[in-house]
Amino acid sequence: MATKPISTGTRLTIAEFLDLPDTELREKMELDDGELYIMPRPRPVHQFLVFWLGWYFANYINSFADPPAEVYPDMVVILSREPRRVLAPDFAIILTGNPYQIVGGYFEGIPDIMVEVLSTDRRRDLVRKRQLYAEAGVLEYWIVDPRDDTVTLLELRDEEYTERAMLTVSDTLTTPLLPGLAIPLNDVFRHRQRPADD
Repeated sequence: MATKPISTGTRLTIAEFLDLPDTELREKMELDDGELYIMPRPRPVHQFLVFWLGWYFANYINSFADPPAEVYPDMVVILSREPRRVLAPDFAIILTGNPYQIVGGYFEGIPDIMVEVLSTDRRRDLVRKRQLYAEAGVLEYWIVDPRDDTVTLLELRDEEYTERAMLTVSDTLTTPLLPGLAIPLNDVFRHRQRPADD
């Protein structure tokens, strides 16, 4: 690949993006209609919430002999080759029977649920990714907001997201797509080891 300066706004093909060096910075990159986007480094509270949500997801999946889904944190997802869209959600959840494929170690296809924990670039998750996931056909998009300790559950209807619920610390996160999943948000948001918000 020809050497290009790697900065937000650099235009790349899918192949060039996937050939970028596998470094820590690589995990913070996305391709948005062919333009490179380098995500700001996540804050400690973001990483803490991702960890605990992952813990609940893992326990849920492990409770089945034949799990109804696969859950991947920080998975690079090739949503579409044209337009060139490669995103890295905090979690990609793929239901059994989803016709995805693994290409060069990356997920290619449309996950059934995307989960984003808001951090530094809130607008990207709240506006742009909402648009991209809806256009791709992701069935549900969950937005976890540590600023006000809420989870917004969006579901796809007529190619647009509608809000099914906005959950607070007193609620339990569930979805009809994952029968039996129950995440008590008080245990996540009010965990005694949660780092201070900055």
